Amino acid sequence: MTKLDMDMKTAGVSLSRARSLNSQLTDLVLPLALLALIVFGMTSFPSFGTAGNLLNILTFSSILLIVAVGETFVVIGRGVDLSVGSMVGLSGAVMGILILDGWHPLIAAVAALVLGCLIGYVHGLLVARLRISFLIVTLGSFSILRSQAQVLLEGQSKTVSMPVMEALATGRIGPVPNLVFVAVIVYAVSVVVLRCTGYGRALYAVGSSPEAARLAGIPSARVTIIAFCISAGTAAFAGLLTVGSLGSAQTTAGTGMEMAALSAVLLGGTRFSGGFGSATRTLFGVLFLGVLNSILYAAGVSSFWQGTASGLVLIAAVALDRTRKD
Repeated sequence: MTKLDMDMKTAGVSLSRARSLNSQLTDLVLPLALLALIVFGMTSFPSFGTAGNLLNILTFSSILLIVAVGETFVVIGRGVDLSVGSMVGLSGAVMGILILDGWHPLIAAVAALVLGCLIGYVHGLLVARLRISFLIVTLGSFSILRSQAQVLLEGQSKTVSMPVMEALATGRIGPVPNLVFVAVIVYAVSVVVLRCTGYGRALYAVGSSPEAARLAGIPSARVTIIAFCISAGTAAFAGLLTVGSLGSAQTTAGTGMEMAALSAVLLGGTRFSGGFGSATRTLFGVLFLGVLNSILYAAGVSSFWQGTASGLVLIAAVALDRTRKD
């Protein structure tokens, strides 16, 4: 081996180490920012650090975590599902109407979940088979699903009694709400699927390079379709929990959740270009948004400004994603 070869090899190793160190430092940005935000909240607002408020943050973040975890699968696979907020509203409306029509509550809940997965399947088919942009498909579905929720509920809230969902959404085990445990279970399952299954590895491969995945024998279309089914299914499940929490099916349920979920996913570090990310990163993103909204509320900031904060966080998340790639 010549001296030039040795120098090039050494330079390559140094560059690889530098990139690895830069990636590790970047991964610490959000956890450290979350910690700083919590410290700021505790020192600035006495009520922020109380056990009750911290449990409230976890409770209100639970529904978003369930939706965002499903969104993570689609983003890793190089896509986006902009219909998840409307899916939350539609699934709750479907379950509510079926229960009011005399269906058994459990059968109505299963029917709403199946409908959600079927809609996700259609999204996946349109994107993977017909090659229609995921933005067009899910943006169109965003309007369709919200409209159908309003049609089913006739533009008004419907009081619904669903004991199982009410227990999951409002019950407690000790001081901790059941909803937190449900969200943790969904998160844990997603971690296992992404890290320990062949599907998880295939999803990362498709997100990194669909063509390379196809040449490697991975059924890219099927992987994409399943990702959209997971996203729609988790959003539908979140819709059922929302009905259990509110005690009614509402036309406004899930409004704005698509942007909050996408913000949490990208803020956590899952790359918009696909092939990189995790449920744990999304968890940090969700917690950051939950803590931020709690601080804004404690500071007396109008709830109307929370949309502005979420929008700024989304832009910052995409900008951070660009710096990671660069």
